[in-house]
Amino acid sequence: MPRKIRRRPPPSGVFSANVTGLAHDGRGIAHIDSKAVFIQGALPDEQVQFHYTATHSQFDEGVCDQVIQAAADRVEPRCAHFGVCGGCSLQHLAPERQIEYKQNWLLDNLSRIGKVQPAEILPALTGLHWAYRYKARLGVKHVIKKERVLVGFRERESAFLADLRRCEILHPTLGPLLPELAELIGSLSIYNRLPQIEVAAGDNALALSFRVLDPPTEQDRAALTAFAERHSIQVYLQPKGPATTTLLWPQQAELTYQLPEFELELAFLP
Repeated sequence: MPRKIRRRPPPSGVFSANVTGLAHDGRGIAHIDSKAVFIQGALPDEQVQFHYTATHSQFDEGVCDQVIQAAADRVEPRCAHFGVCGGCSLQHLAPERQIEYKQNWLLDNLSRIGKVQPAEILPALTGLHWAYRYKARLGVKHVIKKERVLVGFRERESAFLADLRRCEILHPTLGPLLPELAELIGSLSIYNRLPQIEVAAGDNALALSFRVLDPPTEQDRAALTAFAERHSIQVYLQPKGPATTTLLWPQQAELTYQLPEFELELAFLP
């Protein structure tokens, strides 16, 4: 029988670090005694105080408690849930720098993993800094202790759903509607048989596909239809795989996006 490896508890107390890099998941990288430490909430060129959350043979992990000297690119996160919700990891970094770091990560992966060097690097594609996410999967969970339904992204490094009042990165119609959407689902007979919602938006409309493990009642369908009509949102029901997705409201609908430079309008399914 293989011996169980006992993991040592992380060091206790508060430690200081100078952050020199940024990992692909948005954590700052520091080195203490020549060992890499990935620090949640820290940015390059910062001096921070942090506590350890885990130790490993090759690296350690921690969370920033206080920024002693902030980076010039640090900004105030717009979202009140940033740091708890796992939907975002870089709201505390200026948007222009986010693009720069992501491009550098891509080039590093191409070189280090793919062993290729691009012959030409075009300017990065950019868009809105907020309310830009037109495709997403939202978790749904009836939390007994809270006696209500939660809708949104999972908490950072957790299987639990974050308790969100709004989302700053989702489609502008949907972002403020998370509490109302949660209340709607809580009123359904299948409130605990609806585990997720697929979000898809085009230039012309927003669509929500509700994954239903049990058939909704007529009252459920009426409530979902009323919500859809009130906010002009296409609503679909998906009892099994994607092929089973059917439109609830309106009677006819499509999602499209345009490529003006090519004079194209493309239709797609939610």
